[in-house]
Amino acid sequence: MKMPRTKNIKAIEAEISQTEEQLRRLKERCDKASQKLDALYELKKHREQEELLKAIDKSTRTKAEILAFLESHA
Repeated sequence: MKMPRTKNIKAIEAEISQTEEQLRRLKERCDKASQKLDALYELKKHREQEELLKAIDKSTRTKAEILAFLESHA
């Protein structure tokens, strides 16, 4: 029965270096995805605000009535 070979220091250092590089690339991808998600949340928030302003503009209610409604449902 054969025994598994033990890794020498150079092989271990090479594997460490390779793994660190993989981790760096993964972090970059994660950061890019996080930035994209943040931008999408901002875009959604902006569009929702536009939609609300249009609805308020079309409404026959006064500002006070709208605010009272919103505060009572908060």
